[in-house]
Amino acid sequence: MLCLAGHIDHGKSSLVRALTGGIVDRLPEERRRGMTIELGFSHFDFGDIRFSFIDVPGHERFVHTMLAGASGVDLALLVIAVDDSVMPQTREHLALLKLLGVPRGVIALTKCDLVDAEQLEMVHLEVAELVEGTFLAQAPVIEISTRTGQGVAELQRALVEVAQPLPVHATEDSRFRLPIDRVFSPSGQGTVVTGTVWRGTARVGDILHLLPSATPVRIRRLQSQGVEVESVEAGQRAAINLAGIKTAAIHRGDELAAPQAFEPARRHLVHLHSLPDAAQGLKHRDLVRIHLGANQATAQVLMGEKREIQPGEDAFAVLRCATPIIADYGQPFVVRQLSPARTIGGGTIISPALRTVDKLTRCLNAARGLSDPDPAARLAAYIDLRREAQFDNALESRVGLNRHQCEVAIQQLVERKVIVRTSGSQPCFVTSERFRQLQQQMIECCKAELVRRSPARQLPVAVILSAMHHDASPAALAAVLEELVAQGELLRRGDQIGPRVGAALSNRQRKLLDVLLAECLSTGRTPPTLKEFATRNGCTPRDLEPLVEVGIAEGRLARLSPEFAIDRVVLEDLRKNLSDYLQSHSSFTISEIREHWAITRKHAVPIFEFFDQQQITVRNGDARIAGPHLGMPIDEANS
Repeated sequence: MLCLAGHIDHGKSSLVRALTGGIVDRLPEERRRGMTIELGFSHFDFGDIRFSFIDVPGHERFVHTMLAGASGVDLALLVIAVDDSVMPQTREHLALLKLLGVPRGVIALTKCDLVDAEQLEMVHLEVAELVEGTFLAQAPVIEISTRTGQGVAELQRALVEVAQPLPVHATEDSRFRLPIDRVFSPSGQGTVVTGTVWRGTARVGDILHLLPSATPVRIRRLQSQGVEVESVEAGQRAAINLAGIKTAAIHRGDELAAPQAFEPARRHLVHLHSLPDAAQGLKHRDLVRIHLGANQATAQVLMGEKREIQPGEDAFAVLRCATPIIADYGQPFVVRQLSPARTIGGGTIISPALRTVDKLTRCLNAARGLSDPDPAARLAAYIDLRREAQFDNALESRVGLNRHQCEVAIQQLVERKVIVRTSGSQPCFVTSERFRQLQQQMIECCKAELVRRSPARQLPVAVILSAMHHDASPAALAAVLEELVAQGELLRRGDQIGPRVGAALSNRQRKLLDVLLAECLSTGRTPPTLKEFATRNGCTPRDLEPLVEVGIAEGRLARLSPEFAIDRVVLEDLRKNLSDYLQSHSSFTISEIREHWAITRKHAVPIFEFFDQQQITVRNGDARIAGPHLGMPIDEANS
């Protein structure tokens, strides 16, 4: 894709006609006034290379149209009429092409039949001075006369030579994207939009989304360069006949894209550059007009500590747009004054589609990392800004890295312990620093809840996860909990969780707990009631409650009832014994089993109420039968 640029009446349209045979001034007003007002399109083939030309207006009043056409092109053809030489719009168009990141180009000196050799030599000197330090500094300069045909063939060869080193567009990219630069409704054909395909491939019948509204539309027919086709791909001009939408619902600057591949938003983190010859710089909270792709929008510039940049300077900033726009990582844009409409500078997107929770200071602090060319550094900065990230179809648009690059970078970051990967088929990623913060937060949350529920020493896991659901995703919280349990910072028993509590007991409490644990173990199936134990040891049942909770948290005791706690190993032995018993008995009563175990009813009833609760047994009238968890260890049945 090739964009012609230059001052008004320097022969751009005539040059396209000489190169391609096509007439690009399609509007009656353009032909009447002899000037390009709207974008014009034509093409020619040279071997296996197709050159698609976009002719843009040269008048300064139509710079916004020029920018819509020049965005996303591969080459520039800067046209300078030698009878005028370098003019104001020549300079502005060159600056705009540079801001838009056009990589290569050719310079055409037109109307050479109208001047003498001395004038031509002077123009060459002025052009060399103009392009010094720009992407056109080493570009071929071709002398042209469209009236005589001079230089046309030479220009074609120069274009081929300049185009050959350019990278091939990635047509396999699943993220189709086409900024719309024209919309119309031919008689009897419905809605047609045109634009240059920036990414991917689209086919007849595909469902796309019209952005920013995310309206689903279906491709009814496709044309490229006036020829009916079944598909269009990156780098091609396309006319798309859409079903399911009216012409009035589409505007220049809207985009067609694969569903969920791009996210329209009002706030975008950018790297700003002010032109050295700009009439003014940029200040914090300035209102400007930004041109992004075929779109334009009013935006406010939000800066950090550096509240102003002078001409020639650069800075990171957040652009807050009046309307949602679509942006891609690394996409160039142009910034212009609202009035008078003059170009101030431009920049690149380094974090598109910021969320409302992404505060200005955090965004600007992350900006240097997000603009880092190293994939691992950039990805780490992105995860830090988002607090956690899950990679989806829109990730490449946000960080400018394809899936393979992301996988390699992730592996490096995990190995260096910069980030933590959660388990599961769709893991999320959290920076290690954030992961440690969540760990401490979960411990403090547990302690606060336990203070509120005193004298409890554990509480349901669901309570903690619910209390922290605004702080992280379920996957991240589950990973934090798992790591804290593995480290011993939290103790988990089934669906109960609590902090380490051993150190919180006084020496007297720890000694009393040790006595309780020893007595429960020695008495086996017939432990004392807590009241009996308290009387013998000079304390009250209330004093024992926190000790029992600690014993349960440490996995030593199980609570049968308010009156009884039993050693957990003893309880597991009873379950195994019962499982063996039911191999030869279909059911049993409390009386039968207490005789079998040689225990009293006082102990048998709370034991089987516990078993019923854990579905180890199922009550059927006065009898009990095997429950679904009979074969499971107590710990598993309790979870």
